[in-house]
Amino acid sequence: MNKQTMRAVILAGGNSSRMGTPKELLKWRKGTFLSELVREVTKLELSCLVVSNRPERLAAELIGEANVRVTADLVPSAGPVSGMVTAFRATEEEVLLVLSCDLPFMDHKEIQKLCEYANGWTDWDVVAARAQGRLHPLCALYHRRTQPVWERALHDGQYRLMHTLAQLDVRVTPEGLLDEWAVFNANTPEDYQTALTRESNRNERPH
Repeated sequence: MNKQTMRAVILAGGNSSRMGTPKELLKWRKGTFLSELVREVTKLELSCLVVSNRPERLAAELIGEANVRVTADLVPSAGPVSGMVTAFRATEEEVLLVLSCDLPFMDHKEIQKLCEYANGWTDWDVVAARAQGRLHPLCALYHRRTQPVWERALHDGQYRLMHTLAQLDVRVTPEGLLDEWAVFNANTPEDYQTALTRESNRNERPH
């Protein structure tokens, strides 16, 4: 897949109601969930767009990051669907790598696996991660041909991602291709603590 035709998109526009604080700004490793995920994306020399309904609070996070742009929702905020519509309207690339901001263990090697798997297919609309039997639509590649479907979902007030995915040609990664922790979502304080504990245990292991 030609990198000139692909851009990474990180969706950081949620209300984080279950976490109780903005997930993208949670402390993680040398920065935050957002800054560390941006760092992993840019290791692949991909330009990155961050979609947020509060872009002003992210500016300090990304100072000095080349090829990274932050945009507010360009349409009324309606969860991931409005984020998808904004991402397509704000970019020109043929393929968007869409990631949610709450993937603390996602790294460039796992992203590369996803992209390489997509290379083995033609005429797909979506290539999405699957782990432990669960589909992860916010760890996926979306072709630009899907934009009208997302626009229609927003117009119709259909905000369930799975409803829209059912209308598309979706290829899913085989079990075991991606590390199950790479698609671990930290949605709650308990999830965050789980991530911190795992990270601490990993760092204590002998190298």
